[in-house]
Parts: sequence; structure tokens; C-alpha cells
Amino acid sequence: MQKALVVGGTSGIGKGIALALAQRGDVAVCIAGRNQERGLQVVQELTAICPRQEHSFRSVDCFDLESVKKLADVDCNLLVMTQGIATTQGYTPTKNGMDQKLQLHYFSRLYLAKRMAPRMAGKANARVLTVLSAGVHGRYAGYETDFELKQSYSTVNAANASGFYTDAGFESLANAYPTIVFAHAAPGFVNSNWGSELPAVLWGVVRVVQPLGRSIVKCGQLLSAGWLKLPNEGFNGKYYLLDRNGSVIENGIKHTNEERDVIYSKTLAMFPDY
Repeated sequence: MQKALVVGGTSGIGKGIALALAQRGDVAVCIAGRNQERGLQVVQELTAICPRQEHSFRSVDCFDLESVKKLADVDCNLLVMTQGIATTQGYTPTKNGMDQKLQLHYFSRLYLAKRMAPRMAGKANARVLTVLSAGVHGRYAGYETDFELKQSYSTVNAANASGFYTDAGFESLANAYPTIVFAHAAPGFVNSNWGSELPAVLWGVVRVVQPLGRSIVKCGQLLSAGWLKLPNEGFNGKYYLLDRNGSVIENGIKHTNEERDVIYSKTLAMFPDY
């Protein structure tokens, strides 16, 4: 039996991936998120799909690294992270002093993966998937002078920095833990609740076009299938990028090795216990 932790699995793409994992029949899925009511509803859906596995819910607030730290005690060999927000707000710090978008999309994810990696490394078929913007984001040139975007914050810079940092940070983890398969995926356009935090006018526009996107179920099936078939025998620390169909993106990395090392070092300096 395999065990999966899906952070952000109470709705959207995370829920779609959780459902796809339950459909395999050999995975016990733990959903993590802030909304307990929605989380328990998803657990019921997972149980209906695969009643022979024990599915569960854990509460976590990814705006708080202490809450994320507590989640790291979950026993699993599969870790999926999809937590995030879509807003037009400016730089907005959390209690940890990080911008909300950057903390949800990057810092909380890398923090959790780094804390869980030592234990996961000894498990069979250990895999980590972060769903954000693989191959889609641009470079963020201010990573050395304004790493936290306090001076140069914009929606575009926040999006690019999150993706740029994700590739640098998770590639660093892949190199440190070569028995774990690490992947970063871009989901494409999905009919989910993405954008619900946007101003009413923009949210209305999003809702009009969202039905044109693929369902969370289809998205979850494609991304999970692509992730789970990545080779792990003789694995040497390679870090994978996946497109909307779960296929490997070749030559999608936008950072140099030197940039990667700077970003990873600055990231660890942001964490309270590294």
C-alpha cells in the first residue's frame, strides 16, 4: 500500500489529483487544507471510490510555517502540493514575513518538502509533485537584490518569482535526495474555483470562460499519471518538469546552476529552523 499527502486537496486541482490517486486502489490519501468541512467531504468521496483504503483529513494553514511544520509528521511516500491564491493585491506579508502569494506558491511547499524528504528518502517509490507553472513562468531578474519582492512587487513578478524559485529550490532538493522523484507541473486551463479571491468583476470574467477548461478530474488523472510513471530506478537526482498532459518538458529550466544555489541559500535563510 502507498500513502499520499495532498496539500490543497480540499478543492480544485488538488482534489482532482486526490481522486485520481484513490482510483488507483492502492493509495491511502490524506487531504490537507484550511477548510475542514470541505476536507471531510472530499474524504467521503475518496472513500466511496476506494473503501478499502483509510483516507483522512489534516488541517493546515500554509500562511503559517509552524502549522506546515506540524503537517510534516504525516507518514507518506507520495507528496502533492497545490495550495495557492489568485489575487491582484500588492505585497502582503504573512506572520512569517513572507508575501502571501510567495509563501503559498513556493516557500510553504519547499519548507514542507524539505522537512519530509529525509523520512521519505528511505521509502519505496518516494515522489514529490508541486503544481504551479512548469515551463510557463519567466525569469525573475531581481532574485539577488530583491529576493522577497518587497521593492519590486507586481502580479507578474510574483508569478515569475514563484515559478523561477520553485525550479531552483526543488532541483536543489532533487540533488540532495536522489532516491526521491521530484516534479513541477503546469496544469493548464482548468475549470476549478481558481480566481475566487479576485475582485468581483474579474472573478465574473473568469467564471464565464472557466467552463472551457478541462475538468479537475481530467487534470488530476493526467498529471498524476505522468508523475507516477517518471522513472525512479537508478534515479540520479534529475528534476522533472511536466506539461498540462503530464508529459516531460525538455529544456524548460530557466536558471543556471549558480542562480539555483543562490536562490536555495536565500530560501533556507527565510526559514525559522534552517
